[in-house]
Amino acid sequence: MLIEPADFVGRLQASIPLQFGARPPNPRQLECIEAPLQAPLFIVAGPGTGKTTVLVLRALRMVFVEGLLPEQLLITTFTRKAAEELRSRLLTWGMQLQESLVAQPPAHWQAQHRVRSNALDLNRFVTGTLDSVCEDLLSRAREPGEITPALIDGFVADALLLRHAVYPSGAYADGAIDPDLAAYLAQFNWQQEAPTNVGELVKLVRLVSDRLTHDLADVTHFAGSSAHSNARHRLADVHDRYRRHLAAEYRLDFSTLEHTFFTRLAAGRLDRVLHGIAAVLVDEYQDTNPLQEQIYFTLADRLGASLTIVGDDDQSLYRFRGATVEIFRDFVARWTAAGGATPSVKFLIDNYRSTPEIVAFFNDFIESDPSFAGARVTPPKPRIVPQRSSVQLPVFGLFRPTREDLADAICGIVRDVFRGNGHRVVANGQTYLIERAASGGDVGDSVLLSHSVEEFKETRGQTPPEARLPALLRVRLGPTINVYNPRGRSLRDVPEVQQLLGLMLECIDPDQPNGAAGGIQASMRLRRDSQRYLPIWRDAARALIATNPEPRSPHRLRDFVDGWQRRVPQSAAVGAWPQEWPALDLFFKLLVWLPELRASPEGQVYLEAVARAIAASATVSNYRSMIVFGQTPHGQQSVSSFISSVLQPLAESAVDIDEEVMPDVPRSAFPIMTIHQAKGLEFPLVFVDVGSDYKREHPLNRFKRHPTQPDGVHNLEDDLAHCTPVGASRTSRDGITRAFDDLRRLYYVAYSRPETVLILVGLNKCLEVARPLPHVATWYRQDGSWAWLLQPPGQRRRPAMPNSLPLTLI
Repeated sequence: MLIEPADFVGRLQASIPLQFGARPPNPRQLECIEAPLQAPLFIVAGPGTGKTTVLVLRALRMVFVEGLLPEQLLITTFTRKAAEELRSRLLTWGMQLQESLVAQPPAHWQAQHRVRSNALDLNRFVTGTLDSVCEDLLSRAREPGEITPALIDGFVADALLLRHAVYPSGAYADGAIDPDLAAYLAQFNWQQEAPTNVGELVKLVRLVSDRLTHDLADVTHFAGSSAHSNARHRLADVHDRYRRHLAAEYRLDFSTLEHTFFTRLAAGRLDRVLHGIAAVLVDEYQDTNPLQEQIYFTLADRLGASLTIVGDDDQSLYRFRGATVEIFRDFVARWTAAGGATPSVKFLIDNYRSTPEIVAFFNDFIESDPSFAGARVTPPKPRIVPQRSSVQLPVFGLFRPTREDLADAICGIVRDVFRGNGHRVVANGQTYLIERAASGGDVGDSVLLSHSVEEFKETRGQTPPEARLPALLRVRLGPTINVYNPRGRSLRDVPEVQQLLGLMLECIDPDQPNGAAGGIQASMRLRRDSQRYLPIWRDAARALIATNPEPRSPHRLRDFVDGWQRRVPQSAAVGAWPQEWPALDLFFKLLVWLPELRASPEGQVYLEAVARAIAASATVSNYRSMIVFGQTPHGQQSVSSFISSVLQPLAESAVDIDEEVMPDVPRSAFPIMTIHQAKGLEFPLVFVDVGSDYKREHPLNRFKRHPTQPDGVHNLEDDLAHCTPVGASRTSRDGITRAFDDLRRLYYVAYSRPETVLILVGLNKCLEVARPLPHVATWYRQDGSWAWLLQPPGQRRRPAMPNSLPLTLI
């Protein structure tokens, strides 16, 4: 060993003083860091308790104290950003330890210790998301002459699913949907309505197909069920046909990537690249699905590796992606049932993030409904203990009569705090000051968290659509404060993106001689959303051209588009127009006239998504995203291929944005995030939207606040329970109870994000007692009782406002 066990903490303090000089690992953390490698370690870590720090220090201790090599440790986490942060700490702290040992060798060191320390290559830690690790190891395990399957983007996978499995004969262009299939899939939609177009159909088929894979379901058993027999047989056939097509084309989507890894792991085909792995450490295990669980169990069993599991059942958010919190809740029983040794169970409960007032609030919230107790680890995680001192700020409630009033109030606080001298609150005879930290700060130190960040309500037949709170904040904070909410609008609705896509259309598919827009577009059998949006994009492009935007030298935008339409070079030096042109090249050339897309953080996220769609379409297009010129069939077909493989998915909102292309939230912009996005993040000032959308009790929004029936995700779990090994564990709590459980976890995560200030925001309706608006976020229980309302004795009238309110209203 390079460091004696008793000296590890002291060496940490000496070599990494900024992090550990004044605050070494606390006793609970130290128990986890020093736990023996022989027994599996199961860590239940509450919010703000330093679980990433513990995981990193346990890994470093395995290297510097236990004598493992970095390449013998495999460490996974849930997101790319979290994986980057984990690896950064491993390398930074590991190198500081390494340099400290060289500069001040321990007393027990001999020549071989110095040689071993110098030989350590900390870059060889195996880290990443499970998907990235699977992809890398499958590539490295390739046999001579074997073709490594390529991982494809989600919207490309959906296109292949549509063309080669759902409608293998090409009938998808007609948009006809099998009524039996539609009726079966309706129960899995958010609003439990049958799909009305091909895009909705593919999303639901994808949901079922992926879940069959993630749940390790018996597909034959699934197809053999009597209920919806025709639809089940059709889906089983689609599932099989799709997977066979991917295999034949040497392609993988994310679910088949993990399944391929698992089958090869179990068959011993990965032993060569996994040889020597002695420890597996897993972060965010509460969001693991059954397939991933079997990967980790098989890794630990086959390699004889030490296993460390870290997570928090109260923070499991991704059931809609197949995550199964019951796997975490029941880990000890599931591991021992698989033949493993009894795990050591540890709890991390010391919170270094939030003030005592905020910690007390989310502690009380998670315990406010006794029916939730059965969803938690047994015994449950103890109450979180705050380690920060109070700054004498309570948890605030900001409620207003209208959404516009609420937006004005939030904007006033943000401006006062970050552009003024602080926001003063007078309430209950007390005066409070909400201000920036003494070290400074900007609006990026605050955030609005919401169930949904969409800026407009999608209401059929309503024009213009109704603006939600995020849209009102964008308008009211501008122009002095920008908003960062790239998920707030679909790509197809962002004005600058509409201009860009319209310009591309105008260049590659000019008007017909009779004036009809887009000669090739007009001849295509486009689906409904494409028929609607492509003309909108063309109009946006033409409006931009009419403004004659800068730059106007060496040529104007109008001249550039005209040259493309006539296939005439604008420079004599170019010579003849080329026979083909990459669509990506046209994309980048047009950005010259769209400075907002290039300059703004949101614009860069949008550009990445469109560029990725163009590049990825090369895998499904015969023309590989090239525009062919000339009076040949290839000229028309290359344009129609680009429209169908790139523009049509964009028109159907099938291309997801990837916010992780931005390493950090811009400090000068006010971020608006879903609660899911904020998982793992923290902010000094947090607004949580608990009811800006709810003007009245309406059954259509019940699933977001106080369900009266299971939603689509829980219905799917119940439907598959009979054919998946995890079914009995999942359905130990019925679907509607699981829906309540998930909402409680969602808002527990939201309430545990702030460091100093937590403000719940909504409409006044949220606090009405006479005509209540039940919402889990405002502490309603599943049985309909309200934790904020003391039961009125006898026949006395109920109060107009809750009389047990844990908020200071402002």
